[in-house]
Amino acid sequence: MGQKKRETGQILRVKSGYNPNSSSVGSHIPAFLYYTIGTGAVTVIVLNILSVIDKHIKKEKIEKE
Repeated sequence: MGQKKRETGQILRVKSGYNPNSSSVGSHIPAFLYYTIGTGAVTVIVLNILSVIDKHIKKEKIEKE
């Protein structure tokens, strides 16, 4: 019996990092990070706006009395 020579493939290029088209959770981590930072920033901005509005309402209420 003769041995068959096994064909081997060639490495065409090596990519570092992760595959963004992958369904793994690792590819979603940057999106989760940006979402968390964004929601934190929006929360701070909204709370500051509500604080200014509250001060304005209290000031008007004191002026009416």
